[in-house]
Amino acid sequence: MKNVKYENAPDDISDALKVAEPIDDFLPSPEYFAEALAKEKISLNIDAKTVARFRTYARKNGLKYQALMNQVLSSYADKRL
Repeated sequence: MKNVKYENAPDDISDALKVAEPIDDFLPSPEYFAEALAKEKISLNIDAKTVARFRTYARKNGLKYQALMNQVLSSYADKRL
């Protein structure tokens, strides 16, 4: 994608750009994502009813059920353990 320079911006945009201040980078670091993506395969026995609930919810919301289960477990562990 080539860089595009916009000219003749509307006055309200031009005025806003004159007084705009940069904001701090609020995105997590690449290291955070690398750590978050590291996975370990395990065998785990989970009630069939519980797995079915996750699969149903994930399917309805366009998610992968194992990733959803991981997210829920991680969130719980971060807050409670």
